[in-house]
This record gives sequence, structure tokens and C-alpha cells, in this order.
Amino acid sequence: MNRSDRFSALFFLFLSLYVCQQSLEIEVGTLGQPGPGLLPFGVGVGIGLLALRRLLYATFSRERRDEVGESERTFRKGRLFLVCLLLFGYTISVRLLGFVLSTFVFVILMLRLIESGRWWRTVVSAALMTCGNYLLFEVWLRLGLPKGFWGW
Repeated sequence: MNRSDRFSALFFLFLSLYVCQQSLEIEVGTLGQPGPGLLPFGVGVGIGLLALRRLLYATFSRERRDEVGESERTFRKGRLFLVCLLLFGYTISVRLLGFVLSTFVFVILMLRLIESGRWWRTVVSAALMTCGNYLLFEVWLRLGLPKGFWGW
């Protein structure tokens, strides 16, 4: 692994420590009675564990990354740009179209971008993910997701 992997892992490790420290200041609470800092604390711990794993792997691994060609690097940058564009579009469309329709379309587009499998498999996966998210956030947690102009 190269030095940039170690530097990025250290950055995210320090970021996670900062997030955990700040969330402790705004009261984490308990799992039975969560405070406003519980979710940021959990996210900080998760980021910290992933960063620690990456740092250890980058430091002690004997493997060297194979160099990626210029065309492959350009292709990856294009995909990254499309993912960012899709995320931006999703955040705007959730209010306009509602959670269900926006999430369904977003998941279809992301699955087609990441892995171009069969269409029926992509649509079924998107429907299952959308239903699962709806059941989790709307039915179980009762968060009140945006309905959009459709009303659902």
C-alpha cells in the first residue's frame, strides 16, 4: 500500500475521535434512553474501526498496489462523478417525488452504474431495498418520510 492510504486512514481515525468526543459532550445517553449524541457516537466508532483496520492493513501488508492505467483512472473518476451527481439528485428528488419513488429510482440507477446485471434482477433488488427502507424508517421507527406530491 502506498503512503496516501496511511494518511487517509490517519485522517479518518482522527476525525472519528473528534466526532466521538463531540458527541460525548452533547450527551450520548443509553440504548434504552438514547440522547442526541448516540447516533454520531456510533458513526464515529464505526468510522474509527474502519480507519484503524485500513491503517493496520496499509502499514503491515506486504502487497503493493498495481498501478492503474490512465484510461482506467479516468473511468473511475467518471463513475465517481456520476455517483456524486446521483446522490445530489436524490436529495433534491426526495422532497419532490417522495421517499418511495425517489429511493426506488436511485437504487436502480446506482445498481446499473455499479454492476450491470439483468434488468429484472436490478428492479427486484431496488424494490426489495426500497420496501425494506420504508418498513424500517416509516413503519418501525415512525420517522415520517417525505411523501412528495404523489401522497405516498
